[in-house]
Amino acid sequence: MRHDARDGTVRVLVEALMLSKIADRVQLENIASNAKASESFARSVLTPVVGEIGDSYVSLSPRLRIQLALEVARAGRLGDAARVLTWQEFENFAEECLEEAGFEAERNVRVKGEGRAWQIDVVGFRGELVLAIDCKHWNTPSYLSRFRPAADHQRHAASHLLATLNEKTIEGRKGRQALAVILTLREPPAQLSENTILVSVEKLPSFLGDVTPYDENLPFITSPHAVVENPMSQSN
Repeated sequence: MRHDARDGTVRVLVEALMLSKIADRVQLENIASNAKASESFARSVLTPVVGEIGDSYVSLSPRLRIQLALEVARAGRLGDAARVLTWQEFENFAEECLEEAGFEAERNVRVKGEGRAWQIDVVGFRGELVLAIDCKHWNTPSYLSRFRPAADHQRHAASHLLATLNEKTIEGRKGRQALAVILTLREPPAQLSENTILVSVEKLPSFLGDVTPYDENLPFITSPHAVVENPMSQSN
């Protein structure tokens, strides 16, 4: 796809997402106008994703909005897609990204530990690797100290998740390793806080593609309440 055509495609998709965030039925004319494109071009971009557009309106269900966001992500503009999603859709979007990267994914996972319940927005499973992801659809703080309470919470939640998984696993097959992850809209001020990975949505695909349970530089939780220390984990 030529660069100018690709940019035009992304503009149409992003405008469709922005306008349908307010109302699920959007005029094609408004999408095209905001994207500085013709209606015929906008129609050609949207039809493969949403289906045949029979009149001047485009109806976008929550599921179709996620599909549009994934198309924007595949064009290399993942951050633009994520910022026009709702926080609930952001979690769905993260789940879809995990599945595209070969993970099995679950949303809103609840586990118990320390006398309380812990909720994890999205959990990804791939082989021995377990990712416990907290999706922060907020204005990403520029100070690492702002992440510490959430990072500490996520590390504990991931540890209790691993304990729960181990309880359900037959003896001799407890080789899982978990990572606590916070997913942000924009680039965080550091890569780690409280042994929790901080990753922006822009870098999520490369992170998911590269991460393995054998990376000695990552702060894996290998058993309940035990965290492998990482020299980078004290970054400030």
